[in-house]
Amino acid sequence: MPAKTLPLRRSLTLTVAAVALGCTGTITEPLSDGNLAATGGAGSVGSGGTGAKVGAGGTAASTTSGGSSGSSGAASGGTTGKPTLSQVADGYFPSAALTSPATRVFRLTRRQLDLTTKTLLPNQFDATAEASLPRDPLQTNYEYADNLGFNPANFTPFVDWVAELAGAVKEAPSSVVDCGSDPSTACLTDEARAFVSRAFRGTASDAQLARYTDFFVADVAAVGLAQATSTLVELVLSSPHYAFRDEVLTDAAGTLKPAEQLQNITYTLADAPPEAVGLSSSDPSAYVETPALAQQTIERVLESAEAREKLTRFFMAWLEVKEPDEFTIATSTFPEFTPEVAAAVVEETRSFLSRQLGQAAPRMKDITEENPTSVAGTTAFLYRDAGDTGSVDLDPTQRIGIFTQPAVLASHSGPTTSRLVKRGVFFVRKIMCMPLGSPPDDVDTTLPTTGGATERERIATVTTPAKCAGCHAAINPFGFMLENFDAIGRWRTTDEGAPIDPSIEVDFLDEGPMSTSSPVDALRTFTRSWLFQQCFARQVFRFYMGRDETAGDDPTLRKMFYDFADNDAQDIVQMLRTLASSTTFASRLEAP
Repeated sequence: MPAKTLPLRRSLTLTVAAVALGCTGTITEPLSDGNLAATGGAGSVGSGGTGAKVGAGGTAASTTSGGSSGSSGAASGGTTGKPTLSQVADGYFPSAALTSPATRVFRLTRRQLDLTTKTLLPNQFDATAEASLPRDPLQTNYEYADNLGFNPANFTPFVDWVAELAGAVKEAPSSVVDCGSDPSTACLTDEARAFVSRAFRGTASDAQLARYTDFFVADVAAVGLAQATSTLVELVLSSPHYAFRDEVLTDAAGTLKPAEQLQNITYTLADAPPEAVGLSSSDPSAYVETPALAQQTIERVLESAEAREKLTRFFMAWLEVKEPDEFTIATSTFPEFTPEVAAAVVEETRSFLSRQLGQAAPRMKDITEENPTSVAGTTAFLYRDAGDTGSVDLDPTQRIGIFTQPAVLASHSGPTTSRLVKRGVFFVRKIMCMPLGSPPDDVDTTLPTTGGATERERIATVTTPAKCAGCHAAINPFGFMLENFDAIGRWRTTDEGAPIDPSIEVDFLDEGPMSTSSPVDALRTFTRSWLFQQCFARQVFRFYMGRDETAGDDPTLRKMFYDFADNDAQDIVQMLRTLASSTTFASRLEAP
């Protein structure tokens, strides 16, 4: 992966800090973290285009993992030399040169195909693309545009899916072309033209429309209305103009033409065609011709149910919450984690996100610091003591927000253990966007099976050597703070009969050093940090734009981060509004 150069101050900071921590190798800033290994160690230090630095307030400092068992339990943050938000924003996103992204053409996602087809053919929409087509390759658990296309695995299922829809239309052709029992040529032409124009979402030229309508009228005379309408639907849905989305045609200033710009707004923010959110692709200029009209359209789409549903999907993808059949929990160790429980914990998290994100102006704290009032039913046993029955009020000294929900915890556990290193790596890479390399080739990453020792103690014995300590100084605290939660997300105070020590000390936050022995305080401090918030801005950008960020996106990302962090706003929808209103969003340059 290509790497971009760090500014001098930050490069020196990261270099000195990495050496102090024991990391070795080249320090770079690659644009994707998808190729990094599952555990950290010495070697090259990099991250998914993150720009995150080691050391608080722009200063190099040794970072230690784990704290003394006598920690107070209250998080403490140092204030000496704390940088301003503007300084932090410039450090994370240093480039001032805004560059429009390249033009591109890519296939609609399976969900976008479904919402588009349901809008176009509501009476025939029984079979879904999500059920009929295999999943597309993911990059950092996101559907990147470069990975969306046709291949030997999905092309035949797509063709079969379209054929099934066309067959259903044959049974009720009037749902597509309604010209009565004695259709005239003029009516057939108008109906076919309207259908094709809707299907191609305003991008079809007059010449293209004429070819489809002329063929349809001739086909009606040859094989009858039912078969001709079925064939028209099959041709249209199989066309690249239907299954793909273009970001190619621009005006002299590089702004996408109205039809493509309108689609960009509705699909990017809501995974839906214009008609699904109450707009019309027949007159796209009416929605985007001026900046004021475009902003009104963005607001309208952001208020839609489809946009909030996509926001929920973003959080599920960002947090890498597994589908019920994807958990690797060993039933021999945790027989109570049945398929029904797996489905219930995932639905619990999805419902929580949907409820919190459905508010008019959801804030990050609504996700990271709020808990359900009580839990009952299939998942209640995960939250209560063995003797409790019925609904359970969650203990605020044990649980705080999304990161202590069983679905999230179990998604990052091992089959039989909490797998604290796995949890730590997830936090480092996906939640904090911190630099991290791969383990040295000569390091055995197998944990010792010492009886009577906690997982933390066993990890500490193999990650203290200098070649490991550098990266594990960042990895271990995130894992150790969650050791109170077993592999399926239940609270515990012992592991292997030994008392659990969740205390941590870190010195890599911009706000200053932090130490605590409380998982709740640790999570609250981390998720309020600027390091966390700049990473959230990057993850939103990657998911919604379907690509990694580049240096040319720094001005957009800087504003997304600054507005989100300023005065502790944490306004999630405002971050999407900032992205959708940016030049990065609406402009394209012809690819070299």
